[in-house]
Amino acid sequence: MVSVPRGRREGKTITKNRQHQLEFINETLKELDLSHIHPLLETTTKYAISTDGKRLRPLIAILCTEMLGGDYRDTRDMFLALELIHNATLVHDDIIDGDMYRRGEPSLFSEHGVKKAVLTGDALLSIGLMYASRTGKPEIVGWLAETALKMVQGITLQNQYKRKLMSVDEYLHMNYLKSGSLFEAASALGGITGSNDPEDVKKLAHFGKCFGNAYQIRDDIIDTFTPQDSENSPNNDLLNGDPSLLLLYALNSDSIDEEDKTKFLSIYRGESKDLNVEQVRRVYEETGSLQKAIDKMQEFSNMAKEILNGYPESDAKESLYELLEQYNSSFTDVLYKLSDVTQGH
Repeated sequence: MVSVPRGRREGKTITKNRQHQLEFINETLKELDLSHIHPLLETTTKYAISTDGKRLRPLIAILCTEMLGGDYRDTRDMFLALELIHNATLVHDDIIDGDMYRRGEPSLFSEHGVKKAVLTGDALLSIGLMYASRTGKPEIVGWLAETALKMVQGITLQNQYKRKLMSVDEYLHMNYLKSGSLFEAASALGGITGSNDPEDVKKLAHFGKCFGNAYQIRDDIIDTFTPQDSENSPNNDLLNGDPSLLLLYALNSDSIDEEDKTKFLSIYRGESKDLNVEQVRRVYEETGSLQKAIDKMQEFSNMAKEILNGYPESDAKESLYELLEQYNSSFTDVLYKLSDVTQGH
């Protein structure tokens, strides 16, 4: 049976605790003045940032600022830079992956065309760096510029390894570059805005990196074990030839059945589309792949919590802790149901 982590406050949402920060983020984005750019780009830029998102990265940045004694109202330019650059990467990601939907709405390129989407992504990146410069802190500009380059490298690696196998370590590094690095930057920016103490910035950057790595593994698990009638079809990674931690663990397992392994490789390499979702889930559980992925996610999460433990108690620290718990346990109901089915309950 799969051992699934239980959050210490399972079911409690961060929204109730940090409503004013989330409202501040969303209202600031809604009121963002884009009149200085051409109307053709203004329309698509507003579209890109208007779709409902979790605003997780700016929230982490604000909470890190507050944990160090800063005021969330002083973070406006910093979190705008962060969120705009994040949205720029999403626009370009959708084009590269051919994703027709983003957050339940048509993706920008599917609605407005590839050319305009590419230019909009470039505009979002440029505006993000403009807001970074407005903070008056060169370190923030440097962090975001370096992070943008890391994300591009991560996406490049993902495409390089499409329908090819890689080691688990290579996969985790790729995930850090394309996803974890932005969590790392969000936390570091919070450190710069909160205290600008190099030691705080270093510690919080590591916290964000661990959070981001855990978050990406969580996404791998959710992509596989999401109900079939949901918006995101399960096992898209396997069909599309995108490496995932679950797949790599399963293929490297001594206990995988040779017939299952041959079929998985055939689907992953694009030679077959004969995908049986339940078979995939069964193999991931029987080979221990699912459990290993959960354990690795929890390992990163625990490292992040250990860093938080070094700071005095505060509402902001508690909220960061709860964010980790919330995202690490948000898929547990699905996994418990899966385990019940597997065990014949």
